[in-house]
Amino acid sequence: MFGKNWLRLASGAGLLITCVCVVLQSMLRSDWANQLYYGTCLIAVFGYLFLTSRTEEEKSESPWWW
Repeated sequence: MFGKNWLRLASGAGLLITCVCVVLQSMLRSDWANQLYYGTCLIAVFGYLFLTSRTEEEKSESPWWW
């Protein structure tokens, strides 16, 4: 399972870690405004990679709009 789609596994782990870091930074409300901005950009990148990384089996079974 993990060997077939390593990009989805890695981007999912990165997405979870980045989300936790951004939430913690926003709760602490420290002077990390730039890091919070970069964190939300990383969430967008990891989210895009997670949603677009599919195996050939998933591509053939999924509907045309996905």
